Amino acid sequence: MKNILIFSMLTVLFLSSCKKEMDMGKYKLTKEDSTRIDLKSYPEIRKELIALRMANVPDSAFKPKKANDCMDDMVAVGPAGERSIGNEQWKKGFEKNAVSFKKVELIPNSDIVRIYNEGKTAVLNYVVNVTFDTPAGDFNLNVCRVETYIKKGDVWCMVAGQGTQPADWGDEFFTWILRIIAAFFTGLIFMFLIMRWRLNKLRKTTK
Repeated sequence: MKNILIFSMLTVLFLSSCKKEMDMGKYKLTKEDSTRIDLKSYPEIRKELIALRMANVPDSAFKPKKANDCMDDMVAVGPAGERSIGNEQWKKGFEKNAVSFKKVELIPNSDIVRIYNEGKTAVLNYVVNVTFDTPAGDFNLNVCRVETYIKKGDVWCMVAGQGTQPADWGDEFFTWILRIIAAFFTGLIFMFLIMRWRLNKLRKTTK
């Protein structure tokens, strides 16, 4: 009986920690997608924007850089829907919660750069895997980013940025099913332990 109890407890722990990993391959551009949008015009501007995007990834976002000249124009929206107006407000939101960026990795072939207004406006879409350093430990999530840049003189300014956490309802459903099963087994184990305790108590009183 003791071995069964130990096995049940280990099963519950395993199921409660299970989370189906999301397939990020669906966010990579296919050949068909590439033919539907312009990804080749203004090649030099594209290189400049890609270099700027890599400088703007959150792990170095608060360091001095060329685009700081117009950070007060930026409106940012995070994955949880929080809005920040200006770079300072965005920065304070992280400092308030003692959260910092530990690692940011671009999902290969997920980036889309579109250029408008004769090379003075650009919209970037890409997906990153982000690891945060929090008081409770590392926290990891994928973020779909969309950013709008405008050209002020010789400077590219990010005036809007939004991050959305990708959702796969199939994966979430699978994860919750595992957790429901874990909760069910946990309930059975507690009921078994309570019944066993009452039975032992009853035996002692009848002796």
